[in-house]
Amino acid sequence: MDNQKDIRFFPIFIGATMGVVLEIIATLVDEIVVGNLFTDEVFAAVNLITPYTILEVFIAYLASVAGAALIVRAHGAGDHKKMCELFSQTIIVCGLCGIALASIYVIFTPQLVRFVANDPSVYDNALSYFMVMRFYPLVDIFDTFMFAYVLYRGGFIHFYIAIICRIGINVLLSIQLGSQMGLMGIGLASILSLLIALLVKLTFLFSKKHGLKFVWYLNPKEALRVAMLGFPESAISIFVVIMEFGINSFTLKNYGAAGVAGVSVVINIFEFTFYLSEGISEFELVSVNDSIGKNSSRCMDLSIKKTLRAALIEGALLMGLIFLASSLLPEAFDIDNAETAALTSLMLKIFAPTAIFICLTRITAIFYQYTERLPRTITILGLGIAIFPIAFGMLLGQTSEVGIVVGMTLGPTMAFTLMYLFVRLIKREKLFDYTLMHLD
Repeated sequence: MDNQKDIRFFPIFIGATMGVVLEIIATLVDEIVVGNLFTDEVFAAVNLITPYTILEVFIAYLASVAGAALIVRAHGAGDHKKMCELFSQTIIVCGLCGIALASIYVIFTPQLVRFVANDPSVYDNALSYFMVMRFYPLVDIFDTFMFAYVLYRGGFIHFYIAIICRIGINVLLSIQLGSQMGLMGIGLASILSLLIALLVKLTFLFSKKHGLKFVWYLNPKEALRVAMLGFPESAISIFVVIMEFGINSFTLKNYGAAGVAGVSVVINIFEFTFYLSEGISEFELVSVNDSIGKNSSRCMDLSIKKTLRAALIEGALLMGLIFLASSLLPEAFDIDNAETAALTSLMLKIFAPTAIFICLTRITAIFYQYTERLPRTITILGLGIAIFPIAFGMLLGQTSEVGIVVGMTLGPTMAFTLMYLFVRLIKREKLFDYTLMHLD
């Protein structure tokens, strides 16, 4: 992308959105293959390793995403030397983080597996899977960086080819290796397919226009600043886990397994909606950093208008889709009991309008993140994804499962509303105020 041109919305929005959808499909395909090749106990063992996967995702985002965003900022400023330095530093940091995390996983393999899968019926299977997956960080942290870099620099063809290769190759290898090597084969298929996807993305660097020269550059203070800048986005996965654990635990205690079945459908749609909103926030991330790099208030104004309009439109569309699909989703999630299915359908209809506030919460958080007001970013994400949904869900859930979902809907709504009131009434600013950046 030319550093003198305005950032186009649809290529980045569609690329990021489809990337998220295809990543979700890749995860589902993995689970379908395991579910069909092995028993329920084996399927459970694979899912018990999830906390270590989430930790790896957290570190991958921490190490890489803000680095890719700052490369865009340097590109907007036309500073090719800084682009190369940031690119090289991020590659080095990704390598160090991957080696450190994989080393911890290797050294403490039995202890880590026993911590999440102490039951003898699942321990051996979980250990077999983790024996391979403990090396996953060595590839995935680099892939996370290249995922962001290729998307932000407009390499959409490489982007799609990489994801499609990953899904297709993972299916083929999972079936082949899984039938021969068991769960170790499933894990190996995941790593090999991700490695091939990474190699496809790396071909994007062969172009003189998009390639960056690697230099031995590592500024610890700058690397720490980049990590702190990226922390809120990486923390999203942690907030999601906290919300899921808190809501499910409360529901199980008060309404049993049947209650969890219905509420968990809403939790899945909550998470899916939040992840889908990434398409808008990725455009915002690129356009905001490009505007800062260009030192252009005109570009920033245009970016804010496009992002806000897109968030409202996508939120409204998602609200309509959730409402229309509310009667079909219980069956899709394999809820057979008619009473539970009807209750789940009602809860989804109640939840549907929250999609608008999820999108607004996401773009507000990203705006503050990259205009360097990180406490606001962490506050609105923490309140909207975890603290408010759990608190309101537990408070209103004393009456019924519906009360839990009403509480969950208040989470993003109240987080966005309180941030708006805080900014307007206490700080006396506009919600998307960038004057502290002193742009021309």
